[in-house]
Amino acid sequence: MSKTTSKTTHSTPRRGIITIAAVLGAGLQGMDTMLAAVALPHIRGSLSLTFEEASWILTSYLIAVAIATPPVSWLGRKFGRKRLFLFVIGGFIVCSMLAGGADGINEMVAYRFTQGVFGAALVPLSMHILLDIYPREEHGTAISWWSFGVMFSAICGPTLGGILTEFLSWRWNFYVNIPIASFAMLLIYIFVPESNDNEKRPFDWFGFILLTTCLAATQLMLDRGNKLDWFQSPEILLELSAACLALYLFIVHIMTSKEPFVEPAIFKNRNLVLGLCLTTMHGVTLVGLTGLIPSFLNRLMDVPVLTIGLILAPRGIATALASTAAGRLMIRFNPKWICAFGMSLMSLSLWLMAGFTPETATWHFILAIIIQGFGFGLFFVSGNSMTFATLPAEHRAEATAFMSLMRKIGSSVGVSVLVGMLARNTQRNHEILGANISQMNETFRHRQLPDSWSLTNIQGMAALDKEVTRQAEFIAYLFDFHVLGIVILLMMPLILLFRNTELSSKKKSENK
Repeated sequence: MSKTTSKTTHSTPRRGIITIAAVLGAGLQGMDTMLAAVALPHIRGSLSLTFEEASWILTSYLIAVAIATPPVSWLGRKFGRKRLFLFVIGGFIVCSMLAGGADGINEMVAYRFTQGVFGAALVPLSMHILLDIYPREEHGTAISWWSFGVMFSAICGPTLGGILTEFLSWRWNFYVNIPIASFAMLLIYIFVPESNDNEKRPFDWFGFILLTTCLAATQLMLDRGNKLDWFQSPEILLELSAACLALYLFIVHIMTSKEPFVEPAIFKNRNLVLGLCLTTMHGVTLVGLTGLIPSFLNRLMDVPVLTIGLILAPRGIATALASTAAGRLMIRFNPKWICAFGMSLMSLSLWLMAGFTPETATWHFILAIIIQGFGFGLFFVSGNSMTFATLPAEHRAEATAFMSLMRKIGSSVGVSVLVGMLARNTQRNHEILGANISQMNETFRHRQLPDSWSLTNIQGMAALDKEVTRQAEFIAYLFDFHVLGIVILLMMPLILLFRNTELSSKKKSENK
C-alpha cells in the first residue's frame, strides 16, 4: 500500500458510516444466493420449468460470480475501488429489478448471470475498503464487522426468503435487494474515500481466459456431475480435462510472465495459503448445510417452510453476536485459540445433528443451530484476521479476491459432494433396510405394524416402501452431517501452522 493510503487509514473520517456501507455491500452477494434458493420451487411452478431449467437460475449466478471475481483486484486498482463499488452496486440493482420481473427461463438466466457478474466484486471490495480505513492493529475489529455482513446475511437469507415467498411473492426475493443496495450505494457515494493506486500494469487477458476456462469447466462439472453419474459421462470427463489443462497452463503462465494476471508472490505467504484452505472448508460447510437443513426439516420432519425460516433465525443471531464479540476477544486472546474453539463448536453441532431421530424435539435442533452459529462467527472472524495479519498491504486486493473465489468454489464443491453422497447413500440404505422386510423375518412378522402397511397388497407395499425410503434418506442426511463434522476436525491442525504475528513483530523490533 502506498504511503498516502497508510495515512488515510489512520485518519479516515466517518469510519463508522463507511463500515456500515461496506457491511451492507458484503451481505448482498451471499443473501441473494440464499434468497433465490428458497424461492426456487415457487419460481419453477410460476414459470412452468423443469428441475434442470430451474437449477440454472442458481448455476448461472454461481458461474458468473466465479468468473468475475478474479479481475476485481485489477479493476479496483485501475479505476478506483469507490468507482468500481458504485458501478457494481448500480448494476446489481438493475439486474435485481429485471430478475424479479422475468417471465421466462431465458430472461431469468440472462439476468441472473449478469447479476452474478456485478455481485462478484461486492465481497472482496468491501473487505479491502475496511482493511484500508482501519489500522493494522484494529484489523480484527474490521474483519469482525465484515464477517457480520457476510455471515449474517447468508445465514438469515433462508429466513427472509421464506417470509417473503410465503406472504408476498417469489419476485420479492429479488426486489428486496433494491432498497438495501440503494442505501449502501448512497453511503458509499457520500462517505467512502477514493483509492489512488493508479494501476499501470496492463490487463493479462491470456491469464484471465485460462482461469475463466478452468472455473467455468469446474462449475459445470460440479453442477451436472450428479445428474450424469460423474465420471461415467463423457461430458464430465471433458469438463474435468479442460479444467485441469487450463489450470496447468495458468500456473505456468503466471510463473513465467513478466506481468501476470495474479502475482505469484502472494502464495508465498503462509498465512494466506492456510487461510485459503480454511475458507474453502468454510464454503463447503456453510452452503452445504444451508442447502441440506431446510430440505431435511421439510421432507423428513414435516416442518413447514415458514417455520423452517424461524428455526434457522437463531443461527443468524448467534453468528452476528459471535462475529462482533470475536474482534474484542482477539485483543485479549490469541486468534488461534478463538479459531480452534469456533471450529470445535461447529463440529459439536454437527455431531449433535448426526444423532437426531424423527422424534427429536424442535428445541434440540434449535440448540444445535445456535451452537453452530456461534462457531461460524468465531471461526470466520479469527480465521480471516490471521489470514491477513502478515500479508503486505500491496497484496490485499488480489488476496481478498481469491478469498472470495475460494469460498465460492468450496460452496460449489460442498453442494455437489453432499447432494451426491445423499443420493447414493439413500439408495444404499434403502437396499439394506428393504432386505430385512420379509414375512420370513420373525422380528418384522411378529411386530404390530400400522394398518396401512402390508406385504399382501399393492397399496400396503407402496406405503411400506415410502416409509423405508424416508428412513433411508433420514440416515443419509445424518451421514452427511457426520462427514462434515469430521472434515472440520481434520482441518483444525492447520490452525497451528499460522504464524504468530505478535512474535514476528517482536523479532522485527529486536532485530532493529
